[in-house]
Amino acid sequence: MAKKSGEYKSALRFILSREFFGMKLGLENISLFLEKLGNPHNRFPSVHIAGTNGKGSTAAYLEAIFRQAGYRTGIFTSPHLVDFRERIRVDGALIEKRFITEFIRKNKANIIKQKITFFEVCTALAFDYFARRKVEIAIIETGLGGRLDATNVLRPLVSVISDISFDHMHILGHTLRKIAFEKAGIIKQKTPVIIGILPGEASREITTVARKRQAPLLRLYRKNFSPNIGRNFEFSYYDESKVIRKLTPSLPGEHQIKNAALSVKVALFLRTMRHKISERAIKQGLAATYWPGRFQILKKPGKPTVVLDVGHNPAGVKAMVDCFKRVFPGKKTDIVLGLVSNKDLRRSVSSLPQIARRIFIVRLNTYRSAEPEDIARHLRGKGVLVSPGGSLTTVTRRLIKEAGTDDIIIVCGSHYGVGEFLEHRKEVYGS
Repeated sequence: MAKKSGEYKSALRFILSREFFGMKLGLENISLFLEKLGNPHNRFPSVHIAGTNGKGSTAAYLEAIFRQAGYRTGIFTSPHLVDFRERIRVDGALIEKRFITEFIRKNKANIIKQKITFFEVCTALAFDYFARRKVEIAIIETGLGGRLDATNVLRPLVSVISDISFDHMHILGHTLRKIAFEKAGIIKQKTPVIIGILPGEASREITTVARKRQAPLLRLYRKNFSPNIGRNFEFSYYDESKVIRKLTPSLPGEHQIKNAALSVKVALFLRTMRHKISERAIKQGLAATYWPGRFQILKKPGKPTVVLDVGHNPAGVKAMVDCFKRVFPGKKTDIVLGLVSNKDLRRSVSSLPQIARRIFIVRLNTYRSAEPEDIARHLRGKGVLVSPGGSLTTVTRRLIKEAGTDDIIIVCGSHYGVGEFLEHRKEVYGS
């Protein structure tokens, strides 16, 4: 057992070490590697999802719906929070350690020779796992963008674009049109594409790309869902002659209603392609979806409430702020914030003073962390106490110890930060 554990840790270290080779946009490298694996991505049906925000939640909802419908599901998402294996799951279970170990043992030489990057390894690993486990449907989230993303080798049943807003502008472009063009890269010739509620500029660009590729385009409209905003964020779904009432997503927030409605639209479309998905499976799937770090509320007797949220760009942080106002009306919170350095720091933090009493800015446990002082200068003079410096675990432990049971603490801004909290949850907050 110890030997197997050591082999897995060695394989994982090797995978993580590929991050130092950076990011390689384009499909030639991954295509050659997948060919050596026997093109596993051609051996299962898939749904391919891109978007600035909401793509992970939409993927999680859709996977849960298919699982409730009785399908053997695969899901590939990124990044992970605590355990690398969160990225690749079959029927909700994390990828087996022994599969990762064997995959690296068999393919290490080729990975080194072809200079396969970290995300390319993850993508190939996921596709090989899904093929060998004979999944009946795989829900695949893009890593970054879409056009040149390693996942774009897929020939999916349907492509999905959840949202277009500003993020990764240094790579994807500084206008919504350019960002939309990159996301629209997942649209395949004559393959249907379903889009969420997008800004006009982005919607027009995607429409142009879909028309050029003769891809049938379906849209989610606001008239397709009617929210009943309460603590449970219930909604009804309307699509032509179909009405599904009292849908209650497991994830809070008005933005999550849009993500859930998009997943319902995709599920109903796939039902027209002879996938057996009942109304009951849709309801149960939305209610059972587990997707941590998305306004995840922790409450333990004798402790303050802790909210975890990975919103890390302007639209994502604003969605968190709006959700807080709905769930905790009239309340103020202490915020523990960390961001990576390539974000639009000024716009990302601009909405936080609306709900904050104090903002503690921490250095993330990654070389990509933004300097706390660089974030702090965008928050000073906004009517909120700003305190830069310290580690997330140390700061959060102290705040929880000092807080009353009616207080609220938010840990937000990055997957790295929320992941660090969850990794040390027991010592910081209790089990």
